[in-house]
Amino acid sequence: METVAFLQQQPLFGGVDDRAMGCILPLLRELSFAAGEVIVHEGEDGDSLFVICRGCVEIVKSSDSAHDEPGKRIATLGVGDVFGEMELIDMQCRSATVRALEPVSALALSNGGLFQIYESDLPTFALIVLNLARELSRRLRRLDELAARTNAGAEPQIVDE
Repeated sequence: METVAFLQQQPLFGGVDDRAMGCILPLLRELSFAAGEVIVHEGEDGDSLFVICRGCVEIVKSSDSAHDEPGKRIATLGVGDVFGEMELIDMQCRSATVRALEPVSALALSNGGLFQIYESDLPTFALIVLNLARELSRRLRRLDELAARTNAGAEPQIVDE
């Protein structure tokens, strides 16, 4: 199946075998969005992650001080990229707005769908979660590099957590 092969080539489903993909495919919802359409809004509750199958999106983050402004683009994502995964992991509200820059088709996996994978196939669930962790780690590394370039020459600051 064409969709299974496509998904297995993406970081989220890398290493997931055909049998497991056959069980996962019915859990995915096919969605389409027009250019300019907001897919998720920053601050709203979220229960799904999205794999981009066609098109490109922008990730927009508002500043704490500018509630009425549209926000600043922090990233663009394209075919094979995933967004919305943070909400499945930390159960918080959406951290940014995602808007289609062109017509987009995506596959959505809900929190409930991920739980079904957990209940039915623990090794595949563990692989998907590990793939998510790897993707989040890649993004964090890019942000670290950006912060280091942006703050070059600035005094180091200690961040309390």
